[in-house]
Amino acid sequence: MTNPTPRLITLATLALVLGGCGQDEPTTGPSAAPAGGTASAVAWAVRDLGTLGGRSSHARAINTDGVIVGSSNVAGSDLPHAFVWKNGVMRDLGTLAGGWSEATAINDDGVIVGWSTVRSGDTRAVRWKNGFRKNLGTLGGRNSQALGINQFGVIVGWSETASGVRHAFVWKNGVMTDIGTLGGATSEARGINRAGTVVGISTTTSGQRHAFRWKDGVFKDLGVRNGALTHIYSIAVAINTKGQIAGAFGPTDDAVGEELEFADGFVYYAEAFTNLPHPGGRPTIFPRAISPNGLVVGQGMDTGDDPGSELAWYWEPGSAGVLPTLDPTIQLDNHAGALGVNRAGTVVGFSTIASGGSHAVRWRRQ
Repeated sequence: MTNPTPRLITLATLALVLGGCGQDEPTTGPSAAPAGGTASAVAWAVRDLGTLGGRSSHARAINTDGVIVGSSNVAGSDLPHAFVWKNGVMRDLGTLAGGWSEATAINDDGVIVGWSTVRSGDTRAVRWKNGFRKNLGTLGGRNSQALGINQFGVIVGWSETASGVRHAFVWKNGVMTDIGTLGGATSEARGINRAGTVVGISTTTSGQRHAFRWKDGVFKDLGVRNGALTHIYSIAVAINTKGQIAGAFGPTDDAVGEELEFADGFVYYAEAFTNLPHPGGRPTIFPRAISPNGLVVGQGMDTGDDPGSELAWYWEPGSAGVLPTLDPTIQLDNHAGALGVNRAGTVVGFSTIASGGSHAVRWRRQ
């Protein structure tokens, strides 16, 4: 099996698939935005969080206390295990019964969710709590994954149904509930906030893929239209306590050639979209997380740039820019991505290292 370090896949593919206190290592300085980007006066320090003994790792989420979760290769294996990182120590969370697991989210009580393979090779949504792993089951199908959790321990994600299609679920008090779709065959829940509002992506009756907001059984279709432009798809990836939703629009409906891989980030709030800039000048911008204070982080790439590189970026009103990499001397194929952010504005993700592969990282403002 190939190493699953999270190099950004094309946005078209992604849409179809329906987020320490030890002595810091030496840090890089502030990152200046390349031509075409948004200049930033903010300096960031980046810390290498290491691995579980293997070649690569990446961090997916961070809670208010600075506890970080993600996945890492273990020694002698290309199959990653979920980890939790706290006070400078990375700990293996193990798997259900298979060889692969991933931690995708953590709440402020330290409850972690994600997924793991089982003996059959299928995946199951998992909760890690107080040192115990719990298989959350499925909606009748073979596979499921948990992608978000709120402060009350309510978990969201996707599961295959008995007919083999993916549906968004809400897991609460031991029960996994199918929340349905926007009228089409499939849906996937990506995030949930304190109020229990869920966001994600679903197909509509026409087969289009639309971002949605869901609360107490009621769907809100965010659509694919932004001003005068109509897009091929939209996706919502995260929602904060205030109700601000981070997501992306796919290419416009008249796109051709390389334009079919372009994407634009947005924040949706008070029933209106705010368009995000393109830090670093990359034509494809994909948000990954939003903090309670509205700081959005994500990845940027140029699908036509071979071998190209992915950039980790951040945005908030009045400030945006590219986050520094672990090794800025790497000239080609230098990849980074910002995948999670907490209330304090501390960002986590991954960055390429000189010897190959990528390591989980933490970025802090200076």
